Amino acid sequence: MKTLGHPDTVMEMRAERAIRNLLVTDAATAAYAASAFPVASPSYHAVEATTFNVAPDGINASLFLRLANDEVAELVDDEIAFVAARRLFGLGLSPTPIARAPAERAVLFARLRDGWRTAKTDDLMQEGAVARLVDMQKLIAAGEPLGRPWSVFDGIDRLWPLVSTSSAVLPGDVNWMLAWMTPIRAAISAAGVDPRPAHGDPHSSNVMLGPDDSMMLVDFDMAGDIDPYYQLGVQMNELYQFESQMKPLLEMHDGQFSEKAFSRCRLYAAADDLYWALRSLLQDVRSPVQGVEFLKYAAWRFLRCRMLLGHPGFEERVRSL
Repeated sequence: MKTLGHPDTVMEMRAERAIRNLLVTDAATAAYAASAFPVASPSYHAVEATTFNVAPDGINASLFLRLANDEVAELVDDEIAFVAARRLFGLGLSPTPIARAPAERAVLFARLRDGWRTAKTDDLMQEGAVARLVDMQKLIAAGEPLGRPWSVFDGIDRLWPLVSTSSAVLPGDVNWMLAWMTPIRAAISAAGVDPRPAHGDPHSSNVMLGPDDSMMLVDFDMAGDIDPYYQLGVQMNELYQFESQMKPLLEMHDGQFSEKAFSRCRLYAAADDLYWALRSLLQDVRSPVQGVEFLKYAAWRFLRCRMLLGHPGFEERVRSL
């Protein structure tokens, strides 16, 4: 581990300033080391934040420092993310958030002990694991609003001007995909939306698995007050290839299956793929880190969006909502 006073990179300089400003650590003894390295494809893991393990005594890494990267800063509400971290910790669903250094966009957490690891898609496909994840999301949704209303369509509206005016290379059919968002959004709006507090980003890289089948959520940048079927649709889309595999998740969530609710989930899945494809392209043109496969990840999300929008039964889902 590295003691303070010898930073080699811009992010290490930020980390040291954050550690010095957080009163729970003693800069005279504290040491730190990189915790995770960015991988965009296939997991989109550690690409929007830089993380460090922190040892207050210079030896025992009992703390975890997360520095939000600047490339997508205008898309993240740091204050709400911290509120969500505290809310989920209070529910027993996340590590302990200890302190925040707003100037450095830094949050210090208690570090999970040995025996914890980042989930993989295969882990969460199992019935017991996915049922626990759905139960966690329902528990979060039962709480008071977080104060950040958000929809994937608003997210696309905000992303598109940033991406379209950048040097990003866009697929030839991007306008076709964008045009689909108007009827999808209108159909969902007409059917009614009941936003509820949500973690908002249930991808496997944001789920930690621990001893005795324990599970926690991390990364709260997408937290907000969101249609629960958006989060559920995203989860279905990540975990399963076939709709027959996805449908039991809706039964877990609602206690029964409804074709209209399932259609809503699938419409959200298409919008989410477009959103994250655009966000990854923005990362590609802005990120100073070389060798991270943002373009590969964006291409995969565009492909999956394209396949879903072009499915023969997709328009019927929009019309029947």
